[in-house]
Formats: sequence, structure tokens, C-alpha cells
Amino acid sequence: MATSIAASKRPMVNLPFLLPSWSDSLAVGSRRYQSSYRRTKQRLRVKPDASFGSSHQGRDQIIYNPPSSAPSVYHTPSKFLPPNDARRSMRIEDSAASGSATAVEQLPNVYRSDPERKYHLTPKDVEEIRTLRMSDPMTWSRHKLAKRFECSPLFIALVCEASPEKKQMQRQVLEAVQSQWGPKRRMAREDRKLRREAWGRDE
Repeated sequence: MATSIAASKRPMVNLPFLLPSWSDSLAVGSRRYQSSYRRTKQRLRVKPDASFGSSHQGRDQIIYNPPSSAPSVYHTPSKFLPPNDARRSMRIEDSAASGSATAVEQLPNVYRSDPERKYHLTPKDVEEIRTLRMSDPMTWSRHKLAKRFECSPLFIALVCEASPEKKQMQRQVLEAVQSQWGPKRRMAREDRKLRREAWGRDE
């Protein structure tokens, strides 16, 4: 008798045979409450409500779908109107009354006009450009010199060249970039070089 009382005071964790197994708990959790797929399908097969059906079955009907706005005579460009169309005269009268007609000569030019060329640099300025370019090519680039002397970068390139140190530095930067190219990009650049050489030979 004492043995049974002592055994009942032991915690349930120490008695694993009294706890439900993991397989039983999974079976309870995944238990289906429908007997079959057919019964579930029959329950989902519900007839639609009467309000979903058409009330004009067997009869013709007209669907009225008006546009968002009323049409206007200005929707059709004048280029597509016939020569004897009345809308042409209406538009001419409206433009003359409002005074919005602009002469063709007053319209801005469509194409970009060539900038005005200046010939204001003297031989002294050219010598100063060369001195600045050779003394500090990193600071005095072509664009900075062109902005200071109010000329184009092409003129700076024609007047003076970069120092050998600057050319060597640019060559090293280019080699560092080319070292990271893959085979596809390297092959594409070689093909581009060959095409340019063929263009020079007019092939």
C-alpha cells in the first residue's frame, strides 16, 4: 500500500509510459474531419444566388456606356480635315480673333545654331596655357584651362599636350581597368579595334 502511494506522488515526467507518444499527437493534429474528398466537393458546389443571374434572359437589351466627356471639334487636327470642311474656317476665325497667330519668322530655330567663334587669344596666352599645363597637369586639365581662357577643350589639346608623367599615370589606370576584364569583354574590344582598322582601310 505504501509503495502505491509513493509511486502516485512521482511527477508525470518520470513516467513516460503514461504520456501519449509523438505519433499519437501527430495523428490527432492531422486528423481529417471530412470523410472523403467527394463530400467536401459536394458541400462547395453551391448554386449561385438569383441576383447574380440576368433578368433579361431571352430578350434584347441596350447597354448605354457614355464617354467620359463630350466630343469636341478640336480633337481632329486640321491636317486630317477635308479642304471644304467648315471646321477649318472656324479655326481660322478663332485664331484671328484671339490674335494668337504667330509669324513663322518669329518662331525659334529648331536646329541648334553654331556658337560664335572667338579669336581673342594671343601668343602670350598660348605660352601661359602651355606653362600651366606642363607645371601641374592634374590641377590644370583641359576643361579648366578652356574655362579660364574662354576657349574650347579642343583648342587646348591642339595647343599643348599633357606631360609624360600624366600620360604614364593614365596608361597605368587604363591597364588596371583592363586587367579586370573578362574574356568576353576583351574579345569584344579586340573586335572593335579590328573594325576600326578596317574602316581606315575602307573595307
